[in-house]
Amino acid sequence: MKKWYQERYFSRRDWILENINRLEVSPLQALILVLIDYYNEGRQVVTMELLAAQTHAAIEEIDAAIDDLCRKDYVLISTKNRKVYFDISGVFEDKPKLDVSRDLFEMFEREFGRPLSQKETMTVSQWKSKYDDKIVIKALREAVIQEKLNMNYIDRILDNWSKNGKS
Repeated sequence: MKKWYQERYFSRRDWILENINRLEVSPLQALILVLIDYYNEGRQVVTMELLAAQTHAAIEEIDAAIDDLCRKDYVLISTKNRKVYFDISGVFEDKPKLDVSRDLFEMFEREFGRPLSQKETMTVSQWKSKYDDKIVIKALREAVIQEKLNMNYIDRILDNWSKNGKS
């Protein structure tokens, strides 16, 4: 059964624009959501570069905006068949906002498409004690975008960011 926001007659883009204040998103974030919906509807590939070009924003601004939208559970980035997908269904769902630290393990399991092994759970726990959750989530998102979903790759990202003062 289709959800209310998936009905043919419903304009998701109009709804987003009418609810910017309720969603507590910036104008750039709202524009990103509208663009993602537009490109998803046309079955076009969404990339950071495309969003940056369309919004006239720097890649870093797009990355920060998407990071915040992911943290709010408005955007879910996943991979399937070696392609990256941006899902904005979370914008329309009435659910309490999850605490990032509580949901970190669930985010990894969702992106990996399976439960984490005991070793992977321990690795995420170590990252939680060493880094801010937001940085770990950003590294996970980077791995998803690069289509390199493995703990060693994410660990190298975190280590490089730490060495370069980005964490």
